[in-house]
Amino acid sequence: MGNMALRRSAQGVAKSNSVAVRSPISLSLVLLLCLALVDSSTAQVDTTISQQESQSVVLPCPVDAEKCGKLHSLNWFKGDDRIAAMLLGDSNVTSVNKEFDERVTVEQNPYRLVIKDLKIADEDIYLCDTTFFIPEETCDNFNGYRIELRVLVPPTEVVILDAKGDRIENGSVVGPMQERQSLKATCTVRNTRPQPEVSWFRGTKRLTTYSPTHDLVDGLYTSTLELDWTLSREDLAQDIECRVKSAAIPNVAVTKFSVDLQVRPTSIDINGVKHHTVQGSKVVLTCDIHGARPAVNLTWYNTTTVISSGENEISEVRTKSLEKSDGTFHTQSELIFNATRFENDRVFRCEAENIVLQINREKPISSALTLEVLYPPVVKVSPSAITANTSEIVLLNCEYFANPASLTQVEWYRNDILVNVNDTTHFKGGNSENVALVIKSTEKEDIGNYSCQLSNNIGTGTSDHKINLDVQYAPSVEILMIPEGPVKESDESNVTLFCNVLDANPSVLTKVRWYANSTLLKELPDCEETREDLCHIDPSKLLLESIGRGFFYNYSCEGFNAAGWGPRSEDKELLVHYEPGPAALSHFPLVAVKKKSVTFSCSVDDPGFPESNRFVAQKANQNHKTKTPQHAPLMDFHTVQAMQPQEADIAFEAMLLHKHQNPLPFNDSTQTSIRTPQESASHPAHQIKETHALIDLHLNHSLCTLITLTTYTPQSQILTLYTGVQQKKDASATSYALYRKMGKFSFVAQIVSKPNRFRWLRGGRGPLQDIVTKDWTVEPVGLDSRTNYSCYAYNEGGKGVMATVNLEVHAPPFFIKNLPPYTGILHSSPNATLTCRIECVPRCDISWQKDGVPIERNDTRYFIKEKYMDASPATGDFESMLSVLHFNMPNWPDSKFNIEADNANYSCVSTGNIVGGSIRSRTYFGIEYAPENTTVSENIVYVQEGTIPGRVICKSRANPEPSYKWIFKNETIANGNALIINTAMNRNDDGTYTCFAYNKHGSSIAKTVIKVQFKPRCEIERQEIDDQDTLICTAYGNPIEADFSWSIKTENETDENLGSGKKENSVERSFYILETDYAISRTYRCVANNTVGYGPFCEIEVAVRPKKQLAWWQLWEKNTLIILVAAILGLLLTVIVICCIIICICRRRRRQDKFLYYPYKF
Repeated sequence: MGNMALRRSAQGVAKSNSVAVRSPISLSLVLLLCLALVDSSTAQVDTTISQQESQSVVLPCPVDAEKCGKLHSLNWFKGDDRIAAMLLGDSNVTSVNKEFDERVTVEQNPYRLVIKDLKIADEDIYLCDTTFFIPEETCDNFNGYRIELRVLVPPTEVVILDAKGDRIENGSVVGPMQERQSLKATCTVRNTRPQPEVSWFRGTKRLTTYSPTHDLVDGLYTSTLELDWTLSREDLAQDIECRVKSAAIPNVAVTKFSVDLQVRPTSIDINGVKHHTVQGSKVVLTCDIHGARPAVNLTWYNTTTVISSGENEISEVRTKSLEKSDGTFHTQSELIFNATRFENDRVFRCEAENIVLQINREKPISSALTLEVLYPPVVKVSPSAITANTSEIVLLNCEYFANPASLTQVEWYRNDILVNVNDTTHFKGGNSENVALVIKSTEKEDIGNYSCQLSNNIGTGTSDHKINLDVQYAPSVEILMIPEGPVKESDESNVTLFCNVLDANPSVLTKVRWYANSTLLKELPDCEETREDLCHIDPSKLLLESIGRGFFYNYSCEGFNAAGWGPRSEDKELLVHYEPGPAALSHFPLVAVKKKSVTFSCSVDDPGFPESNRFVAQKANQNHKTKTPQHAPLMDFHTVQAMQPQEADIAFEAMLLHKHQNPLPFNDSTQTSIRTPQESASHPAHQIKETHALIDLHLNHSLCTLITLTTYTPQSQILTLYTGVQQKKDASATSYALYRKMGKFSFVAQIVSKPNRFRWLRGGRGPLQDIVTKDWTVEPVGLDSRTNYSCYAYNEGGKGVMATVNLEVHAPPFFIKNLPPYTGILHSSPNATLTCRIECVPRCDISWQKDGVPIERNDTRYFIKEKYMDASPATGDFESMLSVLHFNMPNWPDSKFNIEADNANYSCVSTGNIVGGSIRSRTYFGIEYAPENTTVSENIVYVQEGTIPGRVICKSRANPEPSYKWIFKNETIANGNALIINTAMNRNDDGTYTCFAYNKHGSSIAKTVIKVQFKPRCEIERQEIDDQDTLICTAYGNPIEADFSWSIKTENETDENLGSGKKENSVERSFYILETDYAISRTYRCVANNTVGYGPFCEIEVAVRPKKQLAWWQLWEKNTLIILVAAILGLLLTVIVICCIIICICRRRRRQDKFLYYPYKF
């Protein structure tokens, strides 16, 4: 066909004149065309193109113009049917079959057929038939170009159905199923093209199946493949896949599912203890089961008994199952318990099963282990209790069992203390040969609880119970008092004496003998008397009723039990306290004065007991019958640090009481108390603590006694204590060695009386805790001191009758509010006052003075208001006189103050009273006004740039004196009346500086101007002025008036002076007219100077040409050049528009001619 020069005649194209002239061989071409059509049915396909349905596909038609020549026309065939044609040349006419008109287009450059919205019916062999004007001999395109078009349709779905026809979802799990069971499934691929390839796989293994079936409906295939597979352990953790392979899908489509396969366990093993274990050890038995799915249920047995961790707190069972990669489970169970003797020779068994074994009725698999436990002896003693008298024989029995049974040690304990069984004089047995213990002769020390402890190679065992051995003996007792005392007589209370058992067995007393000062009072119980209430009572208690002063005795007792009477107890004294008598109160002075002191004195005639006003010497002289000790007794009262006065008082009383009960011996004045080392060891020294003073009461021959005391009066530094170490004729003086933190010194201290014990009340409130002395000084006296004061004496027996007095307090004249040193008032103020308040009891009067002259009451310029004020408890002020001096401004000249004449000193003066003299307060009364007449020392200041200007002083008249600040550009730059600039000025600092004078009454301003002068800088510009080429040099400086100098810069860097130029009525510019006869470029320089000095050079590069060498356009005027350029541009725009119109008309006519002469239809 490539040799044809014209179209096929069958195309029915109208013949033009030009074609008929050049077609002498048309008949031969028609024959060749027919042969080509016949041959096309057997021709081979050149290429195959596949495309998805509904997509667009491009079918190429390769045309080689170099080999075949110019293309005349092109036809497209689908099978044997032509669907499109294209006539090339000037017309370029294309025609498409109406069936494909909307979906098929023919394109050129390159030549191709485009099919849109591809359908299944479009699948066929397409032929591109080309016709050339004059085919070249090298052209090989005789049969056209054949393309096989394949339409691809991906499957709508790939589904797997089970044996019942139910759908199995992709990735789902089927089952559960058991091994050896048959798995049936069907894989269906629906609505696809071309025919797919379907297969079943398990992992990488292809499964054996039947052949697939394929159904074709409307050009689409539905393929089905069935699976019948016997399950085995190999299918564990494997996916069953249906794989679909087709050209319509890019990758193999996989739909899969897995099988929940249940299998039997394959093995069971138990391990843990090898050989044996020891009691108390932690035993872990592990049972492992492999190969089961699902995981097994595991049970532990102790012999035949099921072990459950929930029911048994001793043992613990931990079971866990781990899924392995093949889908089976490894189940591991741990039985954890502490080994005891009860697990010895026991068989522990692990038993496991899962649902596979249960369904097939198979026995559970199991594994067993026998445990041997070694344990220490288990001990038991008997009997539980033994009661014996002294010197009796007692047998303590001990039994045991253990593994191993041989003993390595036998020990007996009494009250958890090891018994020395090696003492054969007292004990027998208690060893590995004879475990029982025999006490040959019981004693008091044998009382206790006995336990037996046995040991073997494994450990030690102790009996759970103990043998209680009781040995009886006679009692030893002491006296106890409740209350312990002293007792107040006023309470009329009872005191109970207890005969307390210190040591006895049995501890219950059946009889008690009571003594007062070593005389037998009573033996209880007393069943011989007629009073039966003394027969059936507790004999260890004796009640003393309504205690009074007649109960001063030393009490003691003796106790009796089954072992007999014991020794008599030590004596214990009963003290009875009673209150002191009424108090008497006085004070000096009788009338107190504010801010001074007053002293109150309190006294009593009857001190009571213990005495509230006793003397140390009185207590020291009391004689009591005591035993003479071998050494100086220790003093046991407590050390008190940083005590309050009342605490020191209690400590002092405690020491005196101790001295009274344990007096020191003074049989021989020459006797010394030197202690031996043995005595020192039996009486250890007191531990030295933080203290204010360390007093050696025995002249460096006895232990030190620590005591801390606070002072009672400012005059005394330490309260000395009576010691009674030596008897002297002068008992009022005793030597002491005193140790302080600062060092040691000695002194002689007098025996002083103990201060009185009193309590004070003030204003009915109290008692005051910090005042306990007989005398009380109130200092200073204030308003709150004007109240009643009370006191009473007290002791341990109670407090006496209170005495009360009222204190009268006077106050001397004193300023509560005095005049300030200075009082300022605005000269135009409509009112003014001066206030003075004076505290004064009894009352005093106030007067006013001006410059030392009294102000008369009839002076109409003033009037005075006075008021007597009550006392103020809040401030502590007594009654006071308030006086206010008012200035009656309407009666002053011009109703205002004169700023010069009315400045004066005003005084407030009071009269005296019986406790104080006259006082006065003075103030300077100043007339104030706002600043006025503000001036500056320099109105204009000239300063050169880079220098510092002189100071400018600002002055203003005002009262009070004004403050100053300097403001420049709305900012404060300095404070004070002097403007001092310490930095070099620059041109930006030029301007107006404002002095702002102000006080509390107003303000005023003054201004100064600072002009900063600097050298001029210049700039040169080139302009044409009056048709002359002119250089203009402009100077910028301060002052602006400047002189200029012009010059030309030569090649050797020297200047050729050109003069000063012309100023043309301008003080800051200079004009220089360029000459026209220079043909080379020149550098012109200009320099400006003013009164400050010369500025830097400025220069400009100028190219100067003669007038005859100017370009043609330079000779025209500027307006003429603009008109010429506008005319040229308008002409060009007109030509362009005409050309565009001509081109559009020609193209429209050509398009019409093409369709007129080349019709192309089917």
